[in-house]
Amino acid sequence: MIDSMLMAFSLYSRIPVPQTKWNEKSMRWCICFLPLVGAVIGAVQWAAYIVLTHFSFGRVFRAAVLTVLPVLLSGGIHMDGYMDTCDAIHSYGSREKRLEILKDPHVGAFAVIGAFVYFILDFGIWSEAGKEEMPLLCLLFVVSRAFSAFAAVTFPKAKKDGMLRQETDPAAKSTAAVMAAVILATGAVMIPASPAPAFPLPAVSALLSALAVLLYYRHMAVKNFGGTTGDLSGWFTQVCELLTAAVVIIVCRCL
Repeated sequence: MIDSMLMAFSLYSRIPVPQTKWNEKSMRWCICFLPLVGAVIGAVQWAAYIVLTHFSFGRVFRAAVLTVLPVLLSGGIHMDGYMDTCDAIHSYGSREKRLEILKDPHVGAFAVIGAFVYFILDFGIWSEAGKEEMPLLCLLFVVSRAFSAFAAVTFPKAKKDGMLRQETDPAAKSTAAVMAAVILATGAVMIPASPAPAFPLPAVSALLSALAVLLYYRHMAVKNFGGTTGDLSGWFTQVCELLTAAVVIIVCRCL
C-alpha cells in the first residue's frame, strides 16, 4: 500500500516522494490514493493563503499565487489533458480523429483559448476567496480527484491501451466503492467546513455540481470518444475543480 501511495504521488504530482518499484501489485491500489494527492495540494493551498494573508499581500497577488500553485504541484498533468481535450472536442471530426488529436503533442488554437479562459475564471474565483470559504475550496481538490478516480474505474475506456487503462486494469474491483466512501466522507467534512454550517448550502451545492459534471463527463466521453481516456480524465478534474469552486463562491455571496 505504501508503494501504491508513493506511485500515486509520482504520477499525479511533482511533490517529492521516495522512489518505488512500479509493478502490478503497486498499481492495483495506486488510483485509490489520487484523493490523497488532492488533500496535500489543498493543504498547501490553505497554508499559502494563510502566509500571504499574514504578510498582508494584496488580493491580486494572492489570487495569482493560488491560481498557479495547484498546477505547479500537480505538474500540469490534469491541465495537459484539459487542453488536449479542448482541441479534440472542437475539431468536430470523427471519433478516430478526436482520439488522434488527444495523442498529438502539438498545441492547437482551442487548447490555448480553453486554457486562457480557464485561468481567467480561476483567478477570479481565488480573488474572491476569503477565510470563510478557503477550507471548503481546498477540500474540492479531494472531491474532484475522488470523482475522477471513480470514473476512471467505472466508465468505459476509449482505447485498449494507454496510461489510463494501464492504471485501472489492475485496480481492485472495490476501488469504486472506496472512492464512493471517500466522496461521502469528504462531503461529511465539507458540511461543517461550510461558511454557514447551520445551513450548509455551499457544501451541498458544490457536491451536486460535481455530480452534474461527472454525469456530463460520461455522456461527453462516450458520445465523442467511445469512452474515457487519461486526457479526458484530466479535463474532468480541471472542470470539476473550477465549477465547484465557482459554485461555492456564488452561493456564499448570495446567502
